[in-house]
Order: sequence, then structure tokens, then C-alpha cells
Amino acid sequence: MVIPHYNEERLVRLLRLLRAAPLEWIRRAQRIPAELGGRRRTLTARDVEELGRRLERDPSFRQQFDANPVAAVEAAAMYELGLRLQRDIQELVALAERVARDDAYRADLAEDPLAVLAAAGLPVGSAEPLLQVLVLPTEVPALLPDVEAHVLGERAPEERLLLLLLTSRAVVEELRAAARRA
Repeated sequence: MVIPHYNEERLVRLLRLLRAAPLEWIRRAQRIPAELGGRRRTLTARDVEELGRRLERDPSFRQQFDANPVAAVEAAAMYELGLRLQRDIQELVALAERVARDDAYRADLAEDPLAVLAAAGLPVGSAEPLLQVLVLPTEVPALLPDVEAHVLGERAPEERLLLLLLTSRAVVEELRAAARRA
């Protein structure tokens, strides 16, 4: 079998013809080192409850969280939660950039926001505040069903954490800035 010789220019041209990997593949690949490292544990309801209690009871912690959620939880010795918040913020920034630059994705989001957000691995209960932060046309959040009526029992810790994260002024500003840059 003869392997054809390709010069560098031709290889560059061929590589440019390849489609970019789907964003979800990239996100999952980015999680692999953290998940395999053994240092990451599952987010628990207790983690999120503790964060919620601190946000409600400690005004200075609330201010710190609004300015920088990751630094605030790390300063409170909640290191694993800080890593989780950092990863979640990166994923939200990537989503904001995709919504801003990808017309087809934005159209899909406008047509069926719950399906698109669920496919991106985001909890359905966080759809409305997330769509508001992403500054989508007002008719998009209006397409959402009354999610509260469908929530059985307590929200999952991931969903509650995302909702708390979306209350941070710094996170909202970062998402909107990412959308403007895209």
C-alpha cells in the first residue's frame, strides 16, 4: 500500500475542510480529566444548600459571590464547589458565544428552547432565567411552559446551583460580554 505524500499546504487545506466538532463533544472532552482525576465528587444537595444558606445569611458573602462566585466559594473553603462553578461558568460562556454567533442554533433555540437546552445538558428549570440573561427576543422565554407546575419534588442540585449562579451580577455580565464578543 502506497501512502500519498501531502505537503504542508495541502494538509492545511484538507484540515480546513473538516467540520468543527460539536460543542457538546468539546464540553464532554473537557470534563474527562476532572472526572478521571478522582478528585471530583458528585455535587450534593448539601453543597448547594450550604451555598444557599451562606448567600441568604451573610451579606458580605453575597457581595463577594456577586462579584466573583468562584473566588467567594473558595474563600469560604468550598474548593470543590469552586471548581464546579468555574466549569459551569465556562460552559455557560461557551453557550452564550454559540447563541450569539450561530444563526441556526439561535433559530432552533427560538423554536424549541427546552429541547435545545436539554440537549446542551442544562436543567429545564433554569431555562427562563438563562434565556433572559442571553438576551433573546422576549417571545423565546414566552414559549416556555410553566416549568414550576412540572417540577416534582425538589430540584436537582445541578439545577439549583445553576439558578444561584445566574443570580451573580458578574456571571450575567460575563455571559453578555461573551455574546457581544462572538
